[in-house]
Amino acid sequence: MPEDIAGLALPDLPVLRLRLTIRMLIDARLPAYKGAMLRGGFGYAFQRASCLQACWGRSHECTITPYCPYRWVFETPHPPDVAHLHDLRDVPRPFVIVAPDDTRTRYAAGDALEFGLTLIGQGTEYLPYFLFSFERLGVMGLGRDHAPFRLERVEALRPWQPTGTVIYQDGQALQGAKLLPFVDAAALSAYAQSLPADLRLILQTPLRIREGGEVLRTFDFLALTRAACWRIDALTTFHGSGRWNVDHQRLVDAARAVAVEDVHTRWADLQRISTRQQQTMPQGGIVGTVTLHGVGIDLRRLLALGSLVHIGKSCTFGHGNVWIAGIGRL
Repeated sequence: MPEDIAGLALPDLPVLRLRLTIRMLIDARLPAYKGAMLRGGFGYAFQRASCLQACWGRSHECTITPYCPYRWVFETPHPPDVAHLHDLRDVPRPFVIVAPDDTRTRYAAGDALEFGLTLIGQGTEYLPYFLFSFERLGVMGLGRDHAPFRLERVEALRPWQPTGTVIYQDGQALQGAKLLPFVDAAALSAYAQSLPADLRLILQTPLRIREGGEVLRTFDFLALTRAACWRIDALTTFHGSGRWNVDHQRLVDAARAVAVEDVHTRWADLQRISTRQQQTMPQGGIVGTVTLHGVGIDLRRLLALGSLVHIGKSCTFGHGNVWIAGIGRL
């Protein structure tokens, strides 16, 4: 059940954080920012791991949509009995690639690369497909040279901890996979209450927030709050227990009272090549740090959940990874 303490009811939206370790099989050249590369290849691998070959590249012709993992993960249909967000085109996916901090571009055979994968709501039910898809992606290869790799290890991380339970090792699912450490509403609420009212936001990967038809190029806490509300509402509507019935405006009004100081941000200009559209797509966003003073408990809950599911646009590519920390805890 959703947790409701001091006002804000968190949605019933379980989150599973995973850390994947892959091992390169040949020398490889990879981009400095690897989120788009991992997401792009993974989409193809997922379809090939979950669909009949006749459906590859023609998922719109699928006749078994209610049972198709690929359609539910990458082309989530609108529930026929839900009017909320009925005209939404960009339905959020129930997963996030957490791009690695490693910015190297050259890897030798035998080098390891770690990155994160977060499954959200009903997306957690497709864990085996995600693992098999990354095995398949290892055969397909990464980067322009399609460098093959081996999926070596997958660890399910404990809530708010950098360690967890190994659930996959060298091609074998382990017993620990039966006891997955989900982050639920109770864990989110407890974590938010442990944070002080003075916080530092670390925009670890580009934050892309669109308002008035334009992507914001400077930090705006009210816009970030609105974007977090929208994303969480959409995720729980399509991949959780239903609409997140909270007063978004009340959270935005609370954000107006927060003092925003020490804004040290810049625009990171990134692009990716869309294989589907055969063109270069802008992927730039804001990175840096911001200090917030006087953040109430409801906003701390919102930011805590937003830090898990990411905030803004292009989250599946690793964008919008917003870390939060109490002042003096970095």
